[in-house]
Amino acid sequence: MGRAGHPDAHGGLTNAFGSDFSESAEGADWLRRRDADHNVGSNAWALGPTRTENGNAILLRNPHLSWTAGYYEAHVRVPGVLDFYGDFRIGGPFTVIGGFNENLGFSTTNNQTRSHEFYAFRADLDRPDHILLDGSSSPLHREILVVEHGEGGEMETATHEFWTSDFGPVVHRGDSLVYVYRPANNGDFRAGEQWLEMMKAEDLEEWREAMRIGARMSSNFTYADGDGNIFYGTVSAPPALPHPSGGDSLAILATRADQIWSRIVPFDSLPQLLNPPGAYLHNENDSPHYANLNQILDHDFSFWVEEPRLRLRSQHALELLHNDRIFSLEDVVEAKNSMRMLLADRVKDDLVAAVRSTAPSSEVAAAVELLAAWDNRVAAESRGGVLFETWWDRYRSMLDGREPHAVPWTPDAPTTTPRGLADPAAAATAFEWAIGRTVERFGRWDVAWGEVHRVRRGEVDAPVGGCGDALGCFRVLNFGLAEDGKRVADGGDGWVLAVEFAEQPRAYSILAYGQTPDSGSPYHANQAALFATNQMKPVLWSEAEIEANVIERYRPGEERSEP
Repeated sequence: MGRAGHPDAHGGLTNAFGSDFSESAEGADWLRRRDADHNVGSNAWALGPTRTENGNAILLRNPHLSWTAGYYEAHVRVPGVLDFYGDFRIGGPFTVIGGFNENLGFSTTNNQTRSHEFYAFRADLDRPDHILLDGSSSPLHREILVVEHGEGGEMETATHEFWTSDFGPVVHRGDSLVYVYRPANNGDFRAGEQWLEMMKAEDLEEWREAMRIGARMSSNFTYADGDGNIFYGTVSAPPALPHPSGGDSLAILATRADQIWSRIVPFDSLPQLLNPPGAYLHNENDSPHYANLNQILDHDFSFWVEEPRLRLRSQHALELLHNDRIFSLEDVVEAKNSMRMLLADRVKDDLVAAVRSTAPSSEVAAAVELLAAWDNRVAAESRGGVLFETWWDRYRSMLDGREPHAVPWTPDAPTTTPRGLADPAAAATAFEWAIGRTVERFGRWDVAWGEVHRVRRGEVDAPVGGCGDALGCFRVLNFGLAEDGKRVADGGDGWVLAVEFAEQPRAYSILAYGQTPDSGSPYHANQAALFATNQMKPVLWSEAEIEANVIERYRPGEERSEP
């Protein structure tokens, strides 16, 4: 996800510029910057009753996944125990889950964590395989693992030796010091239990009690329920350190046990917001500080929390939510599919001015007027976005890692920065290059976005809107380069769920890549065209809805029979 290209059949990397560019030093540098910008991510929203037409809380779940990630959509029912609708993963049903039951729902977005520390212990020079602590000698523990492996019927064994301490695994042993990695989740086996308890919870307090198990350590959680509550919390399991952090480059020398962390910061002390002013919450993988602009969190935590950050995708979400708009569930679906490219809002005027100032040739002048008239959207029919993206990537590559914006992002103006262009002359030069490159690759510089960007699944070959995270799109799509030069969606948006907690839950969902990778199955590509047109299907929740739409029944051990 979030990648500029993909491995081709020969192991090379293809991208929007083609192999000649990617194989150059300039292209390699650009790809590294591009990969750093396009992070794996997700979107999550919660709206409280005062922000919705029916006075019910609404939840949006939108993980950005590779279209080969193995996620599927399911309604899991165990009578009297569990009734949950959401996403699951092949081979691990209780890993990272989002969805809803009759009373509540939750969504996850990945966060940054620091839930470990490195320590250095003095080796006991008089006793091999021992360390010194509190004036006493403590043994290290040796484990031998024998693994059988083979190929072509020939089997061999490999032996591996591992050493651990009472505080975590040994990562290095020197002549006088032993280095130990102490992670918060060392030996924790309760993640499946926690997910199950969250899925079973009937109200906010039961759900929070499940969260206090503390086995999930790297997610933001956005929550809504039938009582009208909305909640946001970031979970990172930070150790309560009795010393300054050593980061990842310094091991803390420990000669006493009280110098080693022994307690995880509890769930209720982590950054959280419950029913904030403005009745909205959001997260798009940025820090917890700006989950609601009416209640910005101060960065004064006594434990590790990522630094304040609000990138363009998050700012795009806030432009959709931080207002007085009243949403229906259908409005949430429409807003989720916003086709704006926020980066264009921030830099296009500077680009147009820079190009016009160069007394451009007739073709360049015509192209820049197209850009000036472009609505800054990446809907399938929009013209201007392909040229703009080609220009931006060229401009970035020319700067060789320098800041591209006249005003970089700052927490003093979190929703209006970055903006402008740091090097207008380079921008104008890059634009002229981008015109020729766009014509070379796509036949014309005013090509429509959807003529280039496609959803291809089974028999479906449809134009699609959406773009990458670094361009400020909220409808995030990642693309691989097809043999015919088209860019084909292969990650980002794919699974989307929006649910309103009415008397019974009402929801829409879409799984762009279908329930199965089996191209012969009718469920491989049956949602692709719907996704390409920004639509979602109603979720069947009640027993009556399910019975009215049964296609096939199957229970293990029985023959399959159609109704």
